Amino acid sequence: MHKGLKRFLYKFTLGIDKIWYRYKQFVESAVSKTALETKDIYYLQERLFINIILYSLPLSLIAVIPTAVIAYKQGEKLLPFIYISAIVVIAIISLSRSLSLKFRKGFLVVFLYSISILLIAALGSFSIGSIYLLALSVLVALIFSKRVVYTSLLTNIAIYTAFGCILYTRLFNISIVHHYTMSMWIAYSFNFLFLNLLVIIQVRYIVNGLKVTILQEASLYQDLQVEMSENVSINKALRESEEHYRSLFLLNPSPMWIYDADNLMILQVNDAAVKRYGYSRVEFLGMNIEDVRPASKISELHKILRKKKSPDPNRVVNTQHQTKGGQIFYVDVQCIKIPFKGKNARLVISTDVTAQFEHALAIENQNAKLRDIAFMQSHIVRAPLARIMGLMSLILPGPNVVTQDKKLFEFLDISVKELDDVIRAIVSTSEETELQTLNTTLTESAKSDVESLAAQYH
Repeated sequence: MHKGLKRFLYKFTLGIDKIWYRYKQFVESAVSKTALETKDIYYLQERLFINIILYSLPLSLIAVIPTAVIAYKQGEKLLPFIYISAIVVIAIISLSRSLSLKFRKGFLVVFLYSISILLIAALGSFSIGSIYLLALSVLVALIFSKRVVYTSLLTNIAIYTAFGCILYTRLFNISIVHHYTMSMWIAYSFNFLFLNLLVIIQVRYIVNGLKVTILQEASLYQDLQVEMSENVSINKALRESEEHYRSLFLLNPSPMWIYDADNLMILQVNDAAVKRYGYSRVEFLGMNIEDVRPASKISELHKILRKKKSPDPNRVVNTQHQTKGGQIFYVDVQCIKIPFKGKNARLVISTDVTAQFEHALAIENQNAKLRDIAFMQSHIVRAPLARIMGLMSLILPGPNVVTQDKKLFEFLDISVKELDDVIRAIVSTSEETELQTLNTTLTESAKSDVESLAAQYH
C-alpha cells in the first residue's frame, strides 16, 4: 500500500509538472511575440510581466472563489460576477497575440485600477482597495518607465481625493459613505499615500540600480568581446608567425640547431642537420654541442664560449665538425642568442665549406709549384745564362776579327738575349697566374657565401 501511494504521488507530481510546463510554454508564447536578444532592463521587465500573467491567472482563483462565494451568500450577487468577469477579461486580453505588448500592459493597469475603485466603492472597504492600489503601484514601478510611475502616484492621489470629496458632499449613496467619516478617510489616505510613495521610491531605486548594473555588465561584456576578438587575432598572428619561423628553421637547407647556453645540451634540430651529421632527431636531442666536434676542437670551443657570453650574430667561426660515422669536415659557424621555452638558448647555423677549403688548398699547392718554377727560372736557370752574357761581353770580336767569326759571335749574343727574355717572360707569367688564381678563389668564396646566405633567408 505504501509503495502504491508513493507511485501514485510520483505520477501525480509528474502529471502536474507536465501540465505546468505546457501552460508555461503557452503563456510565454502568447504574451511575448518576439524574443529579445539582449538581456537588458527591458528584457527583465518583459519577463516580469510574463511571470505576473503566468502566476496571477491560476493564483487569482484562490482569492476570487472564496470572495465570490461569501459575497453571494451575503446577498451581493453583483460582486461574484465582477470578480469572475475580471479574471476572464484579464486572461483574454493578456493572452491575445493580436494585441501589442504595450497595449496589453496599459489595459491591465487601467483594468486593475477600475477593479480597485469598484471594490472601494461597492464594499466600502479602504483596506481591500488600498491593497490592490499599492500592489498596482509596485507593478507599475517595476514594468513601466519613470513617467508612468509618477502618473500612477498622481492617479492614487486623485482617487483618494475623489472619494474624500464624495464623503464630504455625500454626493453618491455608496457603501464607503456609511463606513468612514471624513477625518478617518483623510488619516487613512495620508498614511496610504505615504506608504505608496515610500514603496515606489524604493522600487524605482532598485530598478535604476539594476538598470545601471545591466548597462555596466553589457559594456563590460562588449569590451570583453572586443578584447577576446583582439586576443584571438593576436594569437592567430602569433601562431602563423610561429609556424612561419618553425618552417624557416626546420626546412632550412643549412644545418641548424638550438642549444642551452647553460649546459650546452641540444634542444632542437632541423632536418638538414639530421641529414648531414647522420644522427637521428632523438639522438641529437640527447647530445651537447661538443659531440659534433672532433676531440681536437673541443678546447677551442670552450675557449670561444668563455670569451664571449653573448655571441655576435655577424661573427663567423671557421672550425671542424664530425658526423656520426666519424667523417671530419670544415664548417663556418654562426651563433645567435634567442629565447626558447624560457631558456637561455643559442641558435647555431652550420655551413659546410669543405669543398671551398679543398679548392683553396689545391690552388695554394698549385701556386707553390708556380713559385718553385719561377724561382728555378729566375735563379737556377737564369744564373748560368747571366754568366754567359757576362762572358759574351768580353769575347765579342773587335774590328780586326774576320767577318765570318764576327757574325758568329753576334748570332750567339742575340740568342743569349732571346733566352734571357724567354726566362723573364716565364717568371712574369708565373706571378700573374698566381695572382689571377688568388682573385678567382676569393671571388668564388664570396659568391659561395652569398648563395649560402640567400638559401638561409629564402
